[in-house]
Amino acid sequence: MILLGTLFLTGCTDSDEEREVTVVGSSTLLPIVQTAAEEFMRENDGIRISVAGGGSGYGINAIVEGTADIGMASRDIRQSEIDNVPDVVEHTIGKDGLAIIVSKTVYDAGVTDLTTSQVTDIYSGAINNWRDIGGPDEDIYIVERADTSGTYGTFMELLGIDETAAHSTQLENSDVRRTVATADYAIGYVGMGYTGGDAPFVKLNGYEPTMENVLSGNYPLQRGLHLYTNGEPRGASKQFIDFILSPRGQEIVEEVGFIPVDA
Repeated sequence: MILLGTLFLTGCTDSDEEREVTVVGSSTLLPIVQTAAEEFMRENDGIRISVAGGGSGYGINAIVEGTADIGMASRDIRQSEIDNVPDVVEHTIGKDGLAIIVSKTVYDAGVTDLTTSQVTDIYSGAINNWRDIGGPDEDIYIVERADTSGTYGTFMELLGIDETAAHSTQLENSDVRRTVATADYAIGYVGMGYTGGDAPFVKLNGYEPTMENVLSGNYPLQRGLHLYTNGEPRGASKQFIDFILSPRGQEIVEEVGFIPVDA
């Protein structure tokens, strides 16, 4: 199994007995959990947090198999997964909107606002040329996430797509953004915390992927961001989750581009 975005963080301790918490899963949650881990360990000598990606499915499987204390997921846990870990506890730490991003050449040519139907038709293959939606006469290069990704699962579910016509599959949000930015006529989707740079987002049904539009319900592609544990967390795991849900932890959620759970 490939682990992406691995971060190993060590807090200073005067004790010979060091406590460790292993957190794995969604790459969408990585910037939240990595930043929180750094600050948490500065304040808690003797606790070590290791954080790695791999996808939401991997994170949930890790708590089932007992190879991680906390699984990160940018989608809801599935019933088939609950069957394998009946004592699972969900800790929602934030909210997110899925941003549709395009190559700058496409945006500059006038494609700045799409409908959910148009995005669905693009990804299902019904629309394959930008001219059909007011853009240049060029084939659409479709970029998606790997099917182990919670972002992929949420995107497919929200748009009601069973299979895509994608040309490129990327493991991380940052890889999607990079691929779209370096292509001339591409489209992709990322968590709203990954917008910016040379792959501008487009409006969806007239609304930008902002906190206000997600919270109002006007922006249609939205989801919860979760941490999962096998049973109620205890010890250092509970301390760390409590920190992310604290006022300072929720500030971190917003600082890295996502929406606090109680916003």
